[in-house]
Amino acid sequence: MRALPLGAQDASEFPHAINLPTADHLEGWDIGFLLTHRFVLPAKGHSKDLYGLDEHANAGFGLDFGIQAIPGLDAQIYRTADMKTLSLALQERVVATDHWRVAVRVARYDETVEGGRQGGLLQVPVDWQVNADWTFSVVPTYLTRTATAEKVATAGFGVRWMPGARHGVLAEYYPRPSQVSEAFEQGWSLGYQYRTRGHRFTLVATNIPAAADHQVLGGDYSGLGPRPSQYWSLAFNIVRIF
Repeated sequence: MRALPLGAQDASEFPHAINLPTADHLEGWDIGFLLTHRFVLPAKGHSKDLYGLDEHANAGFGLDFGIQAIPGLDAQIYRTADMKTLSLALQERVVATDHWRVAVRVARYDETVEGGRQGGLLQVPVDWQVNADWTFSVVPTYLTRTATAEKVATAGFGVRWMPGARHGVLAEYYPRPSQVSEAFEQGWSLGYQYRTRGHRFTLVATNIPAAADHQVLGGDYSGLGPRPSQYWSLAFNIVRIF
């Protein structure tokens, strides 16, 4: 997402980059809509399968609600077709200065798989806005359970470069948690974002075919984990703020 101009941290902004939450929030009673697509087939060096677009995609959608009665509070709901995952979250921004934004986010997630899988997470998104163009992020995260492990502590890292009002580059890195088998890969995402009034469209290359943050950060998505980096696939996010 675009780094907010220094001294203008109260602007309404959707608190989500590629897969990681940010410390931004929606002002007043603003509503944000998020649509995600993660194509499953890896992109290849030819156009025979349209670089992976001929195969199906893991689609998801979510809503974020600003809560005017409690400044800095957002309520979030996200649903993805992959494993029929439902996530419910509350996020409160607790620090907002010219260079730093910090939020606290708690969420519950339910995956409809054989036997069912439920869990919760606690996150502390921290954004360091160096200047109007550059923002660096770290998201310390505690997960009660993943596909193969319990009580997982990890962190995601991100950078956002927004040199103008319309164009930007986003990158995220998801290390493999120490509790997860070394057989699993580390994850990454790289995106180009185009912004218009109220819209953010982000085209992404990533080695993770998941979009829910607990799956991405867990390191063992669906018990398989991210692909090797050379088998990346295409994806996109669309955000609309009302």
